[in-house]
Amino acid sequence: MIFAQTKSEQNRAILDPWSLVHAGVGLAAGLVGLPIGWAFVPAVLYEVAEGRAELDAGVQSLFKVSSPETTENQAADLVVFGLGYIAGRRWNQTR
Repeated sequence: MIFAQTKSEQNRAILDPWSLVHAGVGLAAGLVGLPIGWAFVPAVLYEVAEGRAELDAGVQSLFKVSSPETTENQAADLVVFGLGYIAGRRWNQTR
């Protein structure tokens, strides 16, 4: 499935409401002019840490998710982060 329609689909769909947050963080990083490595490496590390944490039933219960994120969801989070970053950098180049 591409878009999460319910909370229970959140981590199984490619895109979910959190995708907007990832895009927004990327946009902010691009707008403040962070170098791509300083922006993207922490985003990747976050996805790895989040994926590991969500394997724990206690974390799943705390954040009310039914399963860990799929690889496709993690990749999409990084893609939308990157698109947000590019948009922020391009905005800074306008006059």
